[in-house]
Amino acid sequence: MNKARLQGLSAGIIFTTTIFAAFYYGTDKFEGTTPTAEEAKKTVQPKDPDKVIMEKEASTYTIKVKTNMTTAEIADLLSKEKIIDDAAEFKAYMNDRDFSKKIQIGEFVVTNNMTYRQLANTMTH
Repeated sequence: MNKARLQGLSAGIIFTTTIFAAFYYGTDKFEGTTPTAEEAKKTVQPKDPDKVIMEKEASTYTIKVKTNMTTAEIADLLSKEKIIDDAAEFKAYMNDRDFSKKIQIGEFVVTNNMTYRQLANTMTH
C-alpha cells in the first residue's frame, strides 16, 4: 500500500468518525440514558457459570451416577431436582472443559448453590 492510499484511508476514517460523533452528540440521543441501579447491576454482572448464586435457598440432593450414564442424563437429573437451572448449559460446560470424560460412578451429594465447577469437581474426583 503506497503513501497516498494510506493517507486517503486515514482521511476517510477521520471523516466517518466525525460524522458519527456529530450525529450522536448533535441529536441529544445520549442524554437520559443513564441506567438505573438494577440495570447497571445486570450489565456489570455477566452470566458466569462458576459464580455462586447466593439468592437461592440451599437444597441438597444425592445424585447416583451409574455405569454408562451420559452427561446429558446427569444434567437432566440435576435440572429436574432444581440443582441447576439449565441442563443444556451445564452439559455444554462439562463437554467444553472435558469433565464429561472424567465423571466417576457413585453417589455424590450436591447443592443448588454449587457452581458448575464445584459440581464437576464433585463428580470427577
